[in-house]
Amino acid sequence: MSNYVLSHEYDFFQNLEMHVRANFPPLCGRDHLAFRSYYHPCKNVIDGDLCEQFGLMDASAQREVTEGLDRTTSEVG
Repeated sequence: MSNYVLSHEYDFFQNLEMHVRANFPPLCGRDHLAFRSYYHPCKNVIDGDLCEQFGLMDASAQREVTEGLDRTTSEVG
């Protein structure tokens, strides 16, 4: 677990998580946020496991995510 002191770092990873969640189907078939918030609501937490899925996506899906982030694939990966 890591703390992000700078708000732009937090914003970047939150946006990355959001875009990856939209482009990467959940393994268990349920909504990802519902799964992560089953016991307690997720608030101000970045799901690093989900962000790591960016590297497993094919090149076209990575480009789609990076276009939403206004970054290049090499900047994100």
